[in-house]
Amino acid sequence: MKVNYAGTIPISTLDWTGKAAVTIFFRGCPLRCPYCQNHPYLEGPSLVELDFVKEKIKTSKPFVSAVVFSGGEPLMQEAIIPLAEFAKSIGLLVGVHTNGCYPERVAELVERKLVDKLFVDIKAPLDNPELYGKVAGFETYRVADIRPSRTPEEITAAVTKTIEIADTRGMELELRTTVIRNLIGNEKEIFLISAWISKHVKNKGVTYVLQQGIPEHSLQKDLRKTRILEREELFELGEIAKSFLEKVRIRTKEEGEEVI
Repeated sequence: MKVNYAGTIPISTLDWTGKAAVTIFFRGCPLRCPYCQNHPYLEGPSLVELDFVKEKIKTSKPFVSAVVFSGGEPLMQEAIIPLAEFAKSIGLLVGVHTNGCYPERVAELVERKLVDKLFVDIKAPLDNPELYGKVAGFETYRVADIRPSRTPEEITAAVTKTIEIADTRGMELELRTTVIRNLIGNEKEIFLISAWISKHVKNKGVTYVLQQGIPEHSLQKDLRKTRILEREELFELGEIAKSFLEKVRIRTKEEGEEVI
């Protein structure tokens, strides 16, 4: 089996809070978020053998307690299943960063007890497909060769299903919104996202993280000069989320991760 491989961070303390992990990046994604930092991974094949990636995981094993699969979108690939099996077989926890577009693969991982934590992006209010599509690049790139492969309605339905699967199975779950000035993450939008989580996620221990978007390396060139949200602005948004949710954090370049 081939893996569409993008790279490895042998030891990361940023991709799973509180754990040292080896992070494996995959190529390919069905979305084209204008602010994407990993846009070099969005397209094109870089195929390697499954054993190549297993060896990357194995090499880091003495120094980490977990593997994190990221991208791109790791759940696009069938190889995620045997790689998760391998990681579990050598005693590592498994985390997956996902945009939520592949609930069927999430269900398989959960059913087979091959994942310990899901990190799911909520890019915009899930009851507003039009806005969600804009943030996922549907409007900007829909006439280009790199347009998203799903409609906004399909995206929001899939993300909702992914969260539902994780929630009903008692999975450890982190929901995340990346905030970009004048694109997504104003006070009303964070209010609506937080209210949706509070209403639809039964596990009140869910963590919601507001991430400071860094526009300078964005996929969309005209975003690259956008002024970054200051830590104080993100903190204020975190306080809005906190009025709905028990566990809220912000992540900024200045201060790292902070609990609200």
